[in-house]
Amino acid sequence: MKKSVIIIITAFIALTISAQSVTVYEKETPIGFNVGDIDSIIFSSANADNPFYQTLDGKRIVNGHWLSLGTSITWYNDNVSSAFTKGYQTRVMEQLVFKKFTNKGVNGGVLASALSQVIAADYYTIEYGVNDWGHSTPVGTIDDYKNNTDNGTFAAEYRKLIDAIYKANPKAMIVLCTPRKSYGFGTYLPAHWYDALNGIYLQDYADLIKQIAAYESLPVADWFNECGGQHNLAQLSIDVALHPNDNGYQLMANVLIQAFEKVLLH
Repeated sequence: MKKSVIIIITAFIALTISAQSVTVYEKETPIGFNVGDIDSIIFSSANADNPFYQTLDGKRIVNGHWLSLGTSITWYNDNVSSAFTKGYQTRVMEQLVFKKFTNKGVNGGVLASALSQVIAADYYTIEYGVNDWGHSTPVGTIDDYKNNTDNGTFAAEYRKLIDAIYKANPKAMIVLCTPRKSYGFGTYLPAHWYDALNGIYLQDYADLIKQIAAYESLPVADWFNECGGQHNLAQLSIDVALHPNDNGYQLMANVLIQAFEKVLLH
């Protein structure tokens, strides 16, 4: 008696068919059947709402549009120099393949410059802080964010940006990125990442971002604490020590992938 074979798709599935047999690959596990025993194969998507699934080569397909907002560190992904091969976004998408990707990084941009870059998307990442430090943007407080004070502080501009994202897509999934530790770059930044610039510390921006993330229940890619320190930033940068090199971008991508997975599995 022939069998009716029902395959429930929980991951990417491929078929290999010969004259005598059918082999089904679910994830990377082969399941073999004799052709003579099969009456029909029915494909059913039990996890159609799952935002990503495993493919045969280990990549995960994300059924959504990723918009990356940020400084030149973000902008560089589409403007690769001879000093590195690819940015953090390309490296992320070697493991998480988004249906669509748009890079809206602003070369030299401060947080306020991101507002005009917001378009409708499903997933957003925000990478700002280092240029605001370089331009001495007042950090503000979490209350400036909560109360929408519109006083020109980093906190107030962050509120505008988050509001603009949710206006573009009320169901947006957002990952906040703390600024990567930086120093030097001529006289643009202090000689050490932990020095003050006009009374402001880079960590002040990083701490505020994490407070906003906690308030909004958003995941954080903590590049400030996980992507290099004073002892190795020069070795992770194409300059001293602002823009990442290949190793620096890979560290950032690894941390961002972990943060993305928190919203992808939500």
